[in-house]
Amino acid sequence: MRTLLTAIALFASVATTAPAFSETSPVAAHDHNAMMSMDHSNMNHGTQPTSAATVYQGTGVVKAWSDTSVTFAHQPIPALSWPAMTMRFGLSAYKGSPLSVGQKVNFTFIQSASGYDLISASAN
Repeated sequence: MRTLLTAIALFASVATTAPAFSETSPVAAHDHNAMMSMDHSNMNHGTQPTSAATVYQGTGVVKAWSDTSVTFAHQPIPALSWPAMTMRFGLSAYKGSPLSVGQKVNFTFIQSASGYDLISASAN
């Protein structure tokens, strides 16, 4: 009985002195609006072989197009739990023609060793 009372007292002490999760978590303070214009092209997203890579779909607007990358302002991508944001995709796997800035598109992409690579894009 004495051990049980000691355990209850210890629990009560910790419960009243420990800060709540929301007070200490960096996730709680995370500003999702700041993610809207983050460049994710240099983030380490792990490696996944291209031959077995999952193909994801998105819709968005072309914001920039270069020889090596495209930047889309895209809608949420539920398969990755991504909110709507603007981000860059590599073009190493893309075989299509460049699209115009401002054009609305449907696109597919994969995760690669270097980030995310565009597979296809078509005018929406």
